[in-house]
Amino acid sequence: VLLDTMRSTLTTLVGICCILSIISTCIISTDAHDLAVYTIDLDAPPEERYEGLFNIPNTNFNKTVWKFYNDHFANAPKLTKILYEISDKRGDENEEQQKEIEGLAQMSKLPLKFVKSIQMLYELQTIMVPIVNFTQSAALASEFLPPEYRALSQIPWRGPGCTGIIARTSDGTVSHARNLDFSPTDIMADLVYEGVFVKGGKEIFRSQLIAGYTMVITGFKMGADAEDGYVIERNTRYADHKRGFEEMMENLFSGRQLNGWTLRKVLESVDNYDEAVAAVAAAPYTSTEYAIMSGVRKGTIMARNPDGVAHTQVLGEENDKERRDDYIIMTNFDFYWGDVREWFDPTGGNGMFHPRRVAAEEYLAKHSRPGTITDQVLWDTLNNKGTFADTVFQGVFNVEKAAATLTVPDAQ
Repeated sequence: VLLDTMRSTLTTLVGICCILSIISTCIISTDAHDLAVYTIDLDAPPEERYEGLFNIPNTNFNKTVWKFYNDHFANAPKLTKILYEISDKRGDENEEQQKEIEGLAQMSKLPLKFVKSIQMLYELQTIMVPIVNFTQSAALASEFLPPEYRALSQIPWRGPGCTGIIARTSDGTVSHARNLDFSPTDIMADLVYEGVFVKGGKEIFRSQLIAGYTMVITGFKMGADAEDGYVIERNTRYADHKRGFEEMMENLFSGRQLNGWTLRKVLESVDNYDEAVAAVAAAPYTSTEYAIMSGVRKGTIMARNPDGVAHTQVLGEENDKERRDDYIIMTNFDFYWGDVREWFDPTGGNGMFHPRRVAAEEYLAKHSRPGTITDQVLWDTLNNKGTFADTVFQGVFNVEKAAATLTVPDAQ
């Protein structure tokens, strides 16, 4: 019913938005800085792996996580009550992850219940669809949240949103471009770092991480120790059917492994792209999510449901007769099925009714032809006004070249 109402509303508003604004293709002027780098030794006891994280020079990770807690949770009893109840009902995470969480709580001095509950951030974000975010309407929220969970609408983070593009570039190799959109940006941008996971003294993989969160967000493995490396990008995906919220909560309460931990274990144990894609496709998930994966001249975007794959795009295949085959793209919506929620997403630089994906594709169409995309075109697409949103991390990766450029945009 809600989707039918949204379709009707969208039809009415399309004409209005055409009058009110014209889509801009200008580039946001983005100064940026490199990520802090921290080594996570998988041979160390889990509770000790992050001992030095809060002491990295020129970072304020501990001050920032406390600001996040004090600004949004310390004086929000209804929100913390329901978050902690969900976390308690879920029970402890697996032994390794639980000990990492306990170590982070001990080192930061934050409440253990808080550190544990925010590990569910990707899963819980799936309930906050854009029309609810934008309107804060109790009537609309009730379509997604039963009364006992209504306090979850106070969750302060919006995102992880994101844009991911996997493209065949002008030299025949494949590059993978990624925006991580995650608000409140003044907090999240100051928590981003690059984790180097090592075992037996050797690097296993790297990942862009958020301080206090134990799971991968943008993971990559490449170089001499990888038989055939790959990149994994995670993007929020909203449920595609009515019982999506209930199914996600059932999975949380059953103790099913959180999505990001599943992906971290794939990165720890699987060296090659094909096996990694198969592992991600087969793994149980707790909630819906997109897995955006690139390798050596390969790329796949999977729309994951908890118990299977709902849709797949493969680089080089005819995924859509109206779309070029030299790139595949995903933000946070099943656009190939006409998901109207995409048009109510207000986060892009051109505002609501101007989806980030559409802005990115228009920029690519204007500034490249099939087979001519370059890394610079990809960077410019990420920074295109309509694509850039609450962006706290950007990266361009090329597994074949063992190249990865990771940056944090400075405050706009």
